[in-house]
Amino acid sequence: MAFASPLALVLPLVVVAAAVAPSYASDSVPTYNVEPSCKGGLDSPGLNERYSRCISEEKEARQKLQQSWSSYPAADRTQCADTARMGTPSYVELLTCLEMARDAKKMQVK
Repeated sequence: MAFASPLALVLPLVVVAAAVAPSYASDSVPTYNVEPSCKGGLDSPGLNERYSRCISEEKEARQKLQQSWSSYPAADRTQCADTARMGTPSYVELLTCLEMARDAKKMQVK
């Protein structure tokens, strides 16, 4: 009886996963649920100033992203979108990542 190698068993799954994975380098900003991040374990987040400020900052960051999304390179959009989804997703983290990548490239040119 011959056994298939582990790579032969895993490779088709990797190909399928890559084919159905969302593309964050698209023309639109990814959609995140930022509430878990803003709640941060609070029992009654609607009554907490920190929660309200967090939601407001996330909305502002998403608006900035919508205005400037296509100005960032596709590779940076993909990498930063993946990074911002780690843990609890955040538009603030996504925007910060993109701005840092942009600024780092400017520094390399000098």
